[in-house]
Amino acid sequence: MGVIRVGMIGLAAVESSTLGPRTWGVVSFLPTFINSPDYEIVAVCNSTVASALQAIETHKLPKTTNAYGSPNDLANDPNVDLVVVSVLVTKHVVLAEPALIAKKQVFVEWPLGASTREAERLTELARANNLKTIVGVQARADPVIVKTKQLINSGALGSITSTTVIGSTSSIPSDVWFKGSEFYLGMRTGANVFHVYFAHFLDSFTHVLGGFESLQSSLKTEITEIKIPAEDGVQEHIAQKNVPDHVLVQGKLKSGAMASIAYRWANLNEAVDDVGVRWIITGKDGEIEITTDQSHWQMNSPNWKLRLKLKGATTQEIDFSSPEPDFIKHIPQIGKNTGRILEAYARGNQADYADFESALETHKLLDEIVQKSGFKY
Repeated sequence: MGVIRVGMIGLAAVESSTLGPRTWGVVSFLPTFINSPDYEIVAVCNSTVASALQAIETHKLPKTTNAYGSPNDLANDPNVDLVVVSVLVTKHVVLAEPALIAKKQVFVEWPLGASTREAERLTELARANNLKTIVGVQARADPVIVKTKQLINSGALGSITSTTVIGSTSSIPSDVWFKGSEFYLGMRTGANVFHVYFAHFLDSFTHVLGGFESLQSSLKTEITEIKIPAEDGVQEHIAQKNVPDHVLVQGKLKSGAMASIAYRWANLNEAVDDVGVRWIITGKDGEIEITTDQSHWQMNSPNWKLRLKLKGATTQEIDFSSPEPDFIKHIPQIGKNTGRILEAYARGNQADYADFESALETHKLLDEIVQKSGFKY
């Protein structure tokens, strides 16, 4: 495959190295498209041509980069191979559809749609046109997940009998929320701590261990009002929240293993040992434990730990590092896993990235968890 020519939808005209409103395309995607020899941005599409031109100028993209204010115009650009959609989930369908109809390759950030129905619509279009697609569930390509899947598949643990997870749905102090991100406090938005934080982990979980044969679930919204601080740290206003901050799922996997997942509303500074997620996978011959100081599961952390305990042996820490392209070294930590799934896509290594079909399965599983819990919102 030659250089993949990218048309990006949702590149803000802001310079940022941290996560915040409108910055995901800048901190997660742009570093790969600038540094990877396999990709080249040839077009930017925003809500107006003017804002696209501003983004091109802000990020010092080549003057030959085309600017569009319409997804249809971008889709009709013959020089674009891959359309990347990195905007609020409520706009995913309207922005991705023209590219799919034009038979472009398409990358949509997770969630694929604001609902399972929207995800089905995009998946059906991609399937009908036999298109290569990718969805931004970045942890699939994280070295610790790749190594974990290798250990499971190698039979090192013997047959898997059970798995237990304790995670966190809060990545900031649990009594405040991001200013400008109140949208994510609503369950019906399709993008919130359940459909994003929890879902990113759930994708890795089923990717490594397979899906559920049967499950029970319980969801609870503990925090219904949350403070939105101003830039000076002073409380600005109180926002309403109806997203579940406690998610309990237990059941039997298709492999026969028993599973228990418990996510709670606890900031990392409030968690024992500052652990955001602790995941234990037990087999007949031993078990492994994965821990991270992140609740943003999809983001690579320098503090991931993978430990292995085999029968009759001492616990050992597993080195999960592996050779990587040089460009990954030049990507900020927050965007490394996006770089890795794009690298996997360029190499045709579908084991390390999700397509629309697998993303749709995660959407359906999330719906089942809500339905089985009886959660009302």
